[in-house]
Amino acid sequence: MKNMTVKGWGLAIAMLLALPVISIAQGMGQQQGMGNGSGQMGTPPNQAQPAQQTPPSAAPAMDAKEEDAYKKLSSMQTAKPEEVIRNGEAFTKAFPKSNHLETVYSILASAYMQVGDENNMFKYGRLTLQVNPNNVDGLAVMSVATARKIDPDNRPDAVAKEKQVEDWSGRCITSLQSLTKPEGVSDADFARSRDGKLAMCYSGLGQTVLFEGKLGEAVKDLTKATQLEGSTPDPVDLYLLGMALLNNKQYPEAVTAFQQCVKDTDQRMVPLCQEQMGNAKKMGK
Repeated sequence: MKNMTVKGWGLAIAMLLALPVISIAQGMGQQQGMGNGSGQMGTPPNQAQPAQQTPPSAAPAMDAKEEDAYKKLSSMQTAKPEEVIRNGEAFTKAFPKSNHLETVYSILASAYMQVGDENNMFKYGRLTLQVNPNNVDGLAVMSVATARKIDPDNRPDAVAKEKQVEDWSGRCITSLQSLTKPEGVSDADFARSRDGKLAMCYSGLGQTVLFEGKLGEAVKDLTKATQLEGSTPDPVDLYLLGMALLNNKQYPEAVTAFQQCVKDTDQRMVPLCQEQMGNAKKMGK
């Protein structure tokens, strides 16, 4: 891991660690489990199933109350995250052995991310991946959230987190890029959900390789993340992209990234972006 050379990087890291990853989760809605039979968007697509050696046992009878509660939760795309959390927590308590828990855990992880509750965000992100290590919803949340907790000055812990994020984000990106649209989901909704998750994975990967000093890779990944985030990129990603460009001596591009960050309505990143925009202008002369 290489130390970043721009003055003020240590302060920036301290601020990043204090920021909940809210803006990335906003706009994702609750598009987990987009109706693809198994109820899991996070399951890798087109995976060959092993041949049945014995006839499958009859599926257990559905619990009408459980199904109604699950349908209500999975349809709360526009609900406030606090309401999603109430319904999700109630579901896990009422139906602790439900086959829908993978999706419910991933919905809760995203909702807790939106309200800035790191403890529960990580709790349900881990539970999601315990049920299915390839659930893209869980991989996306855990990738970006863990990356934002990396302290490059704490090398042993940072190296472990970087390795984990690279694994999670790599698997997430591969699965999402080959994901097929589930039946009953519009092209626009599918693209929005997929791109939101891809942005989170590229964000986590980009921050990780930036801390490792792989500047070219960081520029590529963070550029992809901000592009996928659409018209309102996450200000932390814009800051990280600017830092990657600045350290890669791409000064005009760095100025552009910091300028976009400064325009963001979330004012927490503005002072840092203004300072580094000034540095980029000076270095580019």
